[in-house]
Amino acid sequence: MESPEQHDLDVDATIVRIQQQTPTVKSFLFDLGGAQLTFLPGQWVDLYIDTGLSAEVGGYSITSSPLQPGAIELAVKKLPFSPASTYLHDRAREGDTFIMRGGFGEFYFDQSRTGPLALIAGGIGITPFMSMLRYIDEAGLDVDVTLIYSASTASELLFREELEQLAAHNPGISSVFSVTGPGSQDWDGRCGRIDTALIQEQGLPPDTLYYLCGPPGFEEGLSALLGNLGVSPGHIKVERWW
Repeated sequence: MESPEQHDLDVDATIVRIQQQTPTVKSFLFDLGGAQLTFLPGQWVDLYIDTGLSAEVGGYSITSSPLQPGAIELAVKKLPFSPASTYLHDRAREGDTFIMRGGFGEFYFDQSRTGPLALIAGGIGITPFMSMLRYIDEAGLDVDVTLIYSASTASELLFREELEQLAAHNPGISSVFSVTGPGSQDWDGRCGRIDTALIQEQGLPPDTLYYLCGPPGFEEGLSALLGNLGVSPGHIKVERWW
């Protein structure tokens, strides 16, 4: 799969499904009306929203696979400082149509590169990795992928059930979860932030390519941690939304 050029093609995208995925995140499936929006797994789109009071643009990583024709899925966290996300959570309904443009960004799965992958996500940073994992699985690619994913609570581990199912049926995919918030209910798994010990436990080979995506400060901290483990900057890819 070759990298598409960034383009300014506007596509009419109509919501056909809205799902509450976690207490703070909803997923939106958009039908593109027969149009094709070209993207690589991991890239993002701009969604143009007229709130009635202002024109807003939300940039969101695509969670669906490029192999899903004619549709795009986005997972959006409701943020108080983001009018676009607030509108989508509070006012958007199935049947609403928006302008979508993309895909954009240099943070994507490069199929031409061989070797294992480590996808390290914090919170809503899981979104570009969902597109990568779904694509790798659906395309039947022979790629070893380790996902290390942390969230504040177990209930905020977005797409957790699907990720567990992917790992259960695809021997090339493994998932490790950690919850960072204290006193999380209904969680008997690992607690704490992603640290040196957790990464070392995965036994990742020296040629692993690391993808990092998370909230502000997440990438810097993890990049420094990986550097201390001897990972070269050329083996670290970072997505920054801010």
